[in-house]
Amino acid sequence: MLQEMNGFILAHDRYLALDHARTECTSPAQREFMHIQILKAYLEVQCRARQIAGLQYADGNDYVDQN
Repeated sequence: MLQEMNGFILAHDRYLALDHARTECTSPAQREFMHIQILKAYLEVQCRARQIAGLQYADGNDYVDQN
């Protein structure tokens, strides 16, 4: 589980860094590229979160169903 948590943290940090860098784009091509990268990072964060939730559910933690 620790490996999945670290992966989530890294993915989330990458997402935040891209979101911050998005404001420094000067051309439409740069903005489009950053938007695509932000969407990819967002999907990675969501995937990692689902992996963590799945592991918690498999371990018998039923509070995952409440969210």
